[in-house]
Amino acid sequence: MFNEFSPFTVRSATLKDFMGISNLKEQVQQLHIEGRPDLYADASASLEIATYETWLNSTDTKIFIVEDNDKEIIAYIILDIKKPADSNPILRERKILFIRSIGVSKTCRGQGIGKILIKKAFEYCKEIHAESVELNVLEFNENAIRFYEKLGFKTKSRQLEWLVFNN
Repeated sequence: MFNEFSPFTVRSATLKDFMGISNLKEQVQQLHIEGRPDLYADASASLEIATYETWLNSTDTKIFIVEDNDKEIIAYIILDIKKPADSNPILRERKILFIRSIGVSKTCRGQGIGKILIKKAFEYCKEIHAESVELNVLEFNENAIRFYEKLGFKTKSRQLEWLVFNN
């Protein structure tokens, strides 16, 4: 996906993109650490090469990256194809495109790059004949929630918690 008027290129990720994606995942991990330090560990442990290679070789995972005109990776999205009925017999069979992770470089946020990636996910959803695009977002991440709602996402369910040691 390339627009001659856009300073960005969207393409499928390759093995050589590992370090760029890994660096961005550390930024995303740091955001999660700051929002929920009780849940998230060290940002440098956010992506291992073996995991990345497994995703690249999987037919159920797709990774897209956005690079600028200097070929620097400035954003990524990791998508999983899921069939919930496979693991839960009470659900009807359907195909879902699940956003496992999305990240935009701190220096590039607010420029519409996240929107470009979500639109790419919508296109890919149609291409693979999935019924929906779904994701999880933590409640503290109000900016992300507003972003997704602005793009048409609706809350499907909520996961609640009761912290034993805080009560």
